[in-house]
Amino acid sequence: MRVLRNAAPSWRALLLLVAFPWLLVACETPNPAISFPELTFAHKPKINLDVAKVEVINEYQMPFKAPNVEHLAPVAPGAAAERWALDVLNPVGATGIAQFVITRASVTEQKLKTTSGLKSLITIDQSEEYEAALDVRIEIIKGNRRLATARTSITRTQTAREDTKPNQRSKLWYGLVERLLLEFDGEMRKQAGSYLKEHTR
Repeated sequence: MRVLRNAAPSWRALLLLVAFPWLLVACETPNPAISFPELTFAHKPKINLDVAKVEVINEYQMPFKAPNVEHLAPVAPGAAAERWALDVLNPVGATGIAQFVITRASVTEQKLKTTSGLKSLITIDQSEEYEAALDVRIEIIKGNRRLATARTSITRTQTAREDTKPNQRSKLWYGLVERLLLEFDGEMRKQAGSYLKEHTR
């Protein structure tokens, strides 16, 4: 028969029990931030404009408060649109200016109704909807005259589940802005082909 000579735990055991939860916390690996590829359009065909230079003007001012969240996204629509202009618009003329003007470049969050009561314990709802919006115009100016204008307005939406983690939300925002700019690229090319036809080469 085995006899326990000292049933009371030693001070070393008590110290280990007290410290154990803190040891677990210290050993936890923090969730690393996701790195995203640079959103560029250098691989896209150029739009050759009969002007001497292109000016990029971003008139949109980020509010930095709810419901806007574009300042939290890995890449904001405004910055992505500026990059599109630098990569795609190609001045090949001797005179004149093409102004690429951004008037709206937002991402807003809208809270959605979720399940309440006991059913919420077994239900995962879509809890937020994000809308990305981009309004841009390209104006051809020579001397003091505006000779032509092409405008494009694009919106895209995406919902998020209520269990979405911060890194997943960042990935969602990046994908939303990426899709917004891909659609913008196609639509602005159509508008330029229609309204800037006499000023392209």
